[in-house]
Amino acid sequence: MDTKIINGIRSLALDMINESGSGHPGICLGAAPIVYSLFKEHLNFNKEDGEWINRDRFILSAGHASALLYSILFYSGYPIDIEDLKKYRRRGSKLTGHPELNKKLGVELTTGPLGQGFASSVGIAMAEEYLRALLGKDLINNYTYVLASDGDLMEGVSYEAASLAGTLKLGKLIVLYDSNGVTLDGKTEGVFNENVLKRFESMGWHTELVNNAEDFISINNAITKAKEIEDKPSLIEIKSIIGIGTSKAGSCEVHGGPLSENDLIKVKEKMNISRVPFHVSKEAITNYREMIDKRTSSIYNNWVTNYNKVFETDEEKRKILTAIEDGNIKLNLKNLQINFDINMKEDMRITNSNLMNVIGKLLPLFIGGCADTKRSTYAHIEGGKDFKINSNTGGNIHCGIREHAMGSILNGLALSGLRPFGGCMLAFSDYLKPAIRLTSMMNLPVTYIFSHDSIKIGSDGPTHQPIEQLSSLRNIPNMTVFRPADVNEIVGCWDYIINKRVPSTLIIPKEEKGIIKGSNIEGTIKGGYLIKKENGRLGGIIISTGSEVETSILISDQLEKKGIMTRVISMPSIEVFNKQPKEYKESLLPVGAKTIVIEASNDPIWNEFVYNRNYILNINTFGISGTKSEILDYFDYNLEKLLEKTEKLLK
Repeated sequence: MDTKIINGIRSLALDMINESGSGHPGICLGAAPIVYSLFKEHLNFNKEDGEWINRDRFILSAGHASALLYSILFYSGYPIDIEDLKKYRRRGSKLTGHPELNKKLGVELTTGPLGQGFASSVGIAMAEEYLRALLGKDLINNYTYVLASDGDLMEGVSYEAASLAGTLKLGKLIVLYDSNGVTLDGKTEGVFNENVLKRFESMGWHTELVNNAEDFISINNAITKAKEIEDKPSLIEIKSIIGIGTSKAGSCEVHGGPLSENDLIKVKEKMNISRVPFHVSKEAITNYREMIDKRTSSIYNNWVTNYNKVFETDEEKRKILTAIEDGNIKLNLKNLQINFDINMKEDMRITNSNLMNVIGKLLPLFIGGCADTKRSTYAHIEGGKDFKINSNTGGNIHCGIREHAMGSILNGLALSGLRPFGGCMLAFSDYLKPAIRLTSMMNLPVTYIFSHDSIKIGSDGPTHQPIEQLSSLRNIPNMTVFRPADVNEIVGCWDYIINKRVPSTLIIPKEEKGIIKGSNIEGTIKGGYLIKKENGRLGGIIISTGSEVETSILISDQLEKKGIMTRVISMPSIEVFNKQPKEYKESLLPVGAKTIVIEASNDPIWNEFVYNRNYILNINTFGISGTKSEILDYFDYNLEKLLEKTEKLLK
């Protein structure tokens, strides 16, 4: 019966691929016994409660095996029917070409870019440790399982994440490595020759080897042994044959693309499966679902009993559980007594850190850290505990110099109901772009905090001075980017971030600022507002963000002395501003008014606000090494030169 079910899962996957005319049959054939062993013997889940917070997570890091995932989920009883399988990879289908987050279907994570699933699973395992310490073992005690391929383990992000997982001793993380020695371009010989098990051992992992993927009993035993290792994550290397049973078995030719009709017939004959497409044995599927239900139902029911007991008797834990389950967190930051001095002058990174400390005290789910830039970004909860071995209640995560992995780990934390943040310098946000893209695609409430926001940081030189990064972040669909100008705007940004539950980026200057006259929290929450009103007939409008807002106000003051009346619009978030009603936007930016943008980036998004690009005063080359004043002089970006350019444009 085991073999019959495994072959049924394989057959369905092949039918899906052939029906759609595209897909990856090789891994579906080779890895089927791996996922079957996991789902049958180990994975704790409830198909009627896909968002059960204590379910075991199965992460398909090898996202090209999506047909295999949907096939096993169908067999497991998730809300997928034969008609859904027939629409695989079609427009409007819930069974997409690569898995896209849908917990009700059993898809835990959007995967496809290799390595991202592996790295995000480290964040999911960290969340389990954190929530278990916060809520207790009776409520949180789940495993995270990953199916990874050779390609996943070649990607650098997976090794960054694996290194941190080993350091943190994440014993409930188990990776099943489908080791078939083949990639899209051919054999892995010559491009991937290291001893993977030894490499993972060196990073503090428990390792096992199963020499034959068809031996599902050995796979089961290896997983059982891994679960007994409490102080190490586990990697189980399982030797498989890609496209087993086909004429092209063991070659890259079976990696992508449907099988020929002749090959499909022969494979089904070997598997003793009907040639009829999408044929399912009622005996096999009934037997499989009964085995799953028998193993998991009592586990789920016992958990529900514990949950109800805690929910009724522990008010603090009830609040945390509710926040995790519905994601509806409300913090009215603008009404908090934060006590900022009107005459204050403070590094904005420290101001931001102080506000994060306030949020951290109010929100136990607020967790995150830096890629070894705590002393540069201050993206840290001062006085808070650190997340570390044997003390995983801490909200501060030390990621080490692992920007790539940090972004993926934040996604894993958010997928588990936490509200994570992560910090590094803006120029190095490029290291996180694949993860940020997935954050936005999955609509996860991750906050990326990037400091050192412009050429003004000075002597570190062009490698550390961001130019194109603001543009690239703003152009990621569904990402909300904030660049606040002062204390009030930082509060407004965080108020929006926490209460709106959006993927967000917060750009913090490395500059001392106080409270700018005219700034306000409410205007910030709208994305843009009037920070300085014209003193007479409107002669022009200056739009600025962040560090350049105060400079723009000074320019406006000087222009006023020359009889040119200008208003200044602070626009901390273009994305939020563009969501405001037309009437509000036109009240700030009247049709026909001359508008100038001053921002030290090269973002072409500003073209929508000006007559032509000459009205955008920005930076279009890489920076230089020097002091702040030397750099501003070199780029004609000091107050004197910007005033001169603005006056010329408005006359």
